[in-house]
Amino acid sequence: MLGSQELGARGPSGVVTAGPWSTRDTFIAETAVTIDRLTAKIERLERREDALAQRVTELAEHAQQASRFQSLAESLRNSRDYKLDEMIRLVKDVRGRVDALEGPRPDYNNLTHKSFIAIDRKLAELSAAQAREADRAGRLQPGSLAIGFLAATVVASLVGLIF
Repeated sequence: MLGSQELGARGPSGVVTAGPWSTRDTFIAETAVTIDRLTAKIERLERREDALAQRVTELAEHAQQASRFQSLAESLRNSRDYKLDEMIRLVKDVRGRVDALEGPRPDYNNLTHKSFIAIDRKLAELSAAQAREADRAGRLQPGSLAIGFLAATVVASLVGLIF
């Protein structure tokens, strides 16, 4: 082929350092370096993309958690409001029942017993009076039995005299 023709100058290591293809080799070397740099840049961008994707996932989870907390807070607020409304309704119901038991308010002003202490004293007086009446009734019963027994003996003696 080329035979004894020298294609380029060789360095001490046997690598061709000069020749007709040196321009092409320079272009290839620069292109290889550029491709290596682009490859490194793409790898960095891919790592950054993965990190950003992970961050977006974390932010989405955080947003979902915040949404759940917000719905829980609203649920608790609605529950509290419902309980308050129910309590107000029950208090109004009890107030209406107490008013029905007490009667009209103007009549209450004319009562002589306006406290539980006064009512307790009056109940004690009434129970003492009732106990006295029960004692009197108890004393009359043995007397009525004696009178009944005498009446029975009189009737028996009269029946015995007649027959």
